[in-house]
Amino acid sequence: MINEVDADGNGTIDFPEFLNLMARKMKDTDSEEELKEAFRVFDKDQNGFISAAELRHVMTNLGEKLTDEEVDEMIREADVDGDGQINYEEFVKVLGAENKSYVQVKLTAYSSSQHPPPGTTSFSSVDRVFPDGVFPAGGKSEIEGIFPPPYFEWYQFNMEFTDYTNLDECISYLCDYMVKNGPFDGLLGFSQGATLLALLVGYQAQGKVLSDHPPIKFVVSISGCKFKDPSICDVTYKDPIKVKSVHFIGEKDWLKVPSEELASAFDEPLIIRHPHGHTVPRLDDVSVKQLSEWSSCILEDLETAIVPEALDSGNPSDKEATSAEFAENLVTA
Repeated sequence: MINEVDADGNGTIDFPEFLNLMARKMKDTDSEEELKEAFRVFDKDQNGFISAAELRHVMTNLGEKLTDEEVDEMIREADVDGDGQINYEEFVKVLGAENKSYVQVKLTAYSSSQHPPPGTTSFSSVDRVFPDGVFPAGGKSEIEGIFPPPYFEWYQFNMEFTDYTNLDECISYLCDYMVKNGPFDGLLGFSQGATLLALLVGYQAQGKVLSDHPPIKFVVSISGCKFKDPSICDVTYKDPIKVKSVHFIGEKDWLKVPSEELASAFDEPLIIRHPHGHTVPRLDDVSVKQLSEWSSCILEDLETAIVPEALDSGNPSDKEATSAEFAENLVTA
């Protein structure tokens, strides 16, 4: 269900993606259970009603920060029986409504503002794979109340980020996964995942892992950082990592400096800064343009590398088929 929601493939869902999916589910006669699951996401205390506070909480976590007046207006629009809350039947009615309501007008404008203009290139044509973390997450999850458990993590570490538990097992798992399910052209990760993907490409460049997998061609790192264990650093960051990379760094992120240090480990990294914290950010127009130009270059490079192989095969039909599938997969950690 999450893969269906994540239409723009950024590893998170925003409210328009969520609502658009639910509206589509309204046309599916077998979708009642999924609609109920969606309602439960909003109904945090599971009392059968969505309050203004619950609506605000979930929409904030989906990236849509509303004023009190906007929340009240959404409640009033959906609240048919006038009790100040949204029950399941009212929730379904709002999602399936065809009239241009306040909610729909607002979401249409919001959604349009979040997508690149026509003619720009994104990774919408790339097949994406989302392997789960290997180990149960320790401590309270930041997405608790938004998505149901279980929650996972890749490895564990101490406060100084110098000692790691289960890291070797994690690396072995991911390398095995990539060999069996790949090949993969790129890696994308947030936080722990971003830290891990840099280790993988650094290790691969030094011949330590993934010797039976083609070289990773690009990485997208969001709020990642360097490992501090010397035994890892001496291998991973021994030489500048010559893999094309883009790094998203938040001005209020507690990992801002470590993220900058990680970016410096790559050869000619693109750094996109945003004013937020430790999060997958929305991008302003300037950043969208930067990312679009970077992704265009990546996709052109991939196409250039693959099409000659099809031409060499002597079968003209191979060129068309290969070009259409030039970006095979993207692993998202």
